Amino acid sequence: MAKRILIVDDDSELCEEMEEALRNEGYFVRSLHEGKECEKITKSDPYDILLLDFKMPGLNCADALKSLKEHNPSTRIFLMSGKPFIDKFLEENKLNHLIEGFMNKPFEVEKLLEKIKAIE
Repeated sequence: MAKRILIVDDDSELCEEMEEALRNEGYFVRSLHEGKECEKITKSDPYDILLLDFKMPGLNCADALKSLKEHNPSTRIFLMSGKPFIDKFLEENKLNHLIEGFMNKPFEVEKLLEKIKAIE
């Protein structure tokens, strides 16, 4: 059975690029463009891997990470961010243990694929 991946990012072009690359690798992929939908959907429909934009309208990343892991502890989460301070934020808020890693935008989709394959 194919791993299920949910992409949550308000950048629709990036989502399309990631979706295509992940589907080509045999993953089941869905993307959302609003943070509010993420928590609602993952409570009723868990995913194996979540690719989450760090800063999105309608989403407090710290609260979302805690909630997502509480409802789906086995979901592996990667954060994506265009902000250079994400590692400091994660450390200060003691959130590092909730994620598999993070990708600084812009990034090559091939690098993301490598990270995903490494955790399977």
